[in-house]
Amino acid sequence: MNTKKISIAIIFLVLPIFFYGCASSPDTAGKQENDPFESFNRQIYSFNEGADEYVIGPIAHGYRYIFPDQVRDSIRNFLLNLKTPMSAINATLQGDFERGVTAVGRFGINSTIGLLGFFDIANYIGLEPVDEDFGQTLGAWGIEPGPYLILPILGPTSTRDLGGKVGDWLVDPVGLYLIREDYEDFLLATKVTKALDTRVELDGVIEGTRENSLDPYAIMRTMYLQRRARLIANEESEDTSIYDIDIDVMLLE
Repeated sequence: MNTKKISIAIIFLVLPIFFYGCASSPDTAGKQENDPFESFNRQIYSFNEGADEYVIGPIAHGYRYIFPDQVRDSIRNFLLNLKTPMSAINATLQGDFERGVTAVGRFGINSTIGLLGFFDIANYIGLEPVDEDFGQTLGAWGIEPGPYLILPILGPTSTRDLGGKVGDWLVDPVGLYLIREDYEDFLLATKVTKALDTRVELDGVIEGTRENSLDPYAIMRTMYLQRRARLIANEESEDTSIYDIDIDVMLLE
């Protein structure tokens, strides 16, 4: 890991503390959901909406057109499998040793019999998916979300989850291995593919919110914060956040 990457990681680890300390004058509209930077966040949200409408959305639609549902399902399984070792670490750090062992078992089975994870064989034998991150770990340790933030292109997060993303980047066994072996381009490609796949899955929700909501920003904020709270509580849910995209993409640049 070179000096540039370490410096970027330190900056992003410090940012949550800085933002939390600056959150002394919250806007009235976002006070209940801890959105002290609402005015600034809305500007970034508008930028992201334009980028999605004219760039990201069309690319995601092209991705959906090129790859049929079954192929995208296999790609999604592969991407989840790459994240499974990190999920095992986070589940263990949260004290959930059963899910930690399950994640290790899933990775072993799907990486071999499941052909690198393209086929979720582990699920067929009762080992359900484990998807944990360090932001969830921090939440399980009792750390509050902190102020809500909208990042350019990457979308919604919180100061806690922003620090959690950096934590994941620093301890992810698969990511660290690929960086050490000089496969950063492949790692970046997986992050971009995950982002496109997420955008495809949420196409109906995004379009519906744009057309039917009087305040799409507030809807997205509520969706993100509620979903993160459910994930920390390990409550099952079918929905997902609109822009649940890893910040690892920026850290690799």
